[in-house]
Amino acid sequence: MAFASGFDFSEARDALALSQAIYGAPAIPVPTPDPAALGWSLVDELSPSGPTLLDNLWQVWRSSAHPNRYAVVVRGTVDTDASILADLLFPLVDARLDLRLDIGGSQLDIPFHLARDETGSAVVAGTHLGFTLSLLLMLLTTDRPLLASLARLSLLPGTELLVTGHSQGASIATLLTSFLRHAGGPFAGLSNLSVKTYVLAPAKPGNDHYAADYAGIAGMTGFGWTIASTQGWVPQVPFTLQGPGDLNTPNPLRAYAGEAMPDSDPRVAAMALTAAMASDAALEQALAHAGETVAELKAGLGTIRLAPEPFMTGGTVLPPVSGTVLAPTLDTVLSRVQRSLDYAPAGSLVPLFARPGGDPADPKDFFWQHHLGNYWIYLQEQYGGV
Repeated sequence: MAFASGFDFSEARDALALSQAIYGAPAIPVPTPDPAALGWSLVDELSPSGPTLLDNLWQVWRSSAHPNRYAVVVRGTVDTDASILADLLFPLVDARLDLRLDIGGSQLDIPFHLARDETGSAVVAGTHLGFTLSLLLMLLTTDRPLLASLARLSLLPGTELLVTGHSQGASIATLLTSFLRHAGGPFAGLSNLSVKTYVLAPAKPGNDHYAADYAGIAGMTGFGWTIASTQGWVPQVPFTLQGPGDLNTPNPLRAYAGEAMPDSDPRVAAMALTAAMASDAALEQALAHAGETVAELKAGLGTIRLAPEPFMTGGTVLPPVSGTVLAPTLDTVLSRVQRSLDYAPAGSLVPLFARPGGDPADPKDFFWQHHLGNYWIYLQEQYGGV
């Protein structure tokens, strides 16, 4: 059985409940539904026992009400340096990467495709570097790599996969949906899964070309929903700085990027040059930080082990190897960083019209409008009858 198209309150409720449960803490200011009371149970054998190097954690759950229905839930930011670091890796990176792992002399090709091919376009789909690296590490590392769990689910008849997450986890869940929709090569079977995505309070996951692609594969078909509060600040970030180089061609402004044109309107030239300089100044800092962070990640790879799945190796069973084999892959990702900070939201929007204001009990609670307890209040008020 496959998911039906369209927004469904009960599905959104389940997504919210699961997204809160993975934090292992009660919601505020009101409790959110208990996944167990909704018929969901954690599938331990498909869920990792610990997080990745960027402190990303996910879980696989199964529904008793719909026996073929599973959920992949991605945890949002937690108060650790590694988790916050993933949020701060601002540069965009090409959304379509062909990666290769060399494991014991065997080369494994990984089509890491999060958008359609745009060969020849001056601007191509780009995704948030931190969220992209988070997804890559989730797919390939920990004791139960997400890629292996997805492959097992794809072999079960009639599997429905609910993809969800909150905050950082919502952004990563959006990218995961793109990976599944564009799956090819040894992962082609993943594209046959019936996937429906509800994400809550995501930061912007990529640029406008990525958002357009996501709309085509999930949003317009009624299978990719983004639930966001009108008073929350997380869906408004990362900061978006658009310069002339972010525009499609041909256009009358792209040539203004970084140079004055004597035959052009000096007011337009000054405006375009100012935008380009502001974007470049911020970008240089972001690129330097990205390089330092990838170097730290590479240093940490020696502490983990990889066990490639047979479906990735043509049926060959390879012994576990040091995570350092991922170092060249991280270098490849970094080499495809875009000189752009032009972010855009993605997914079909489900707006929660929130009441302005902060936490009446704690004026320093800067995440008041971000809490899933508040999301639950507004979701029931505004969509409970849908």
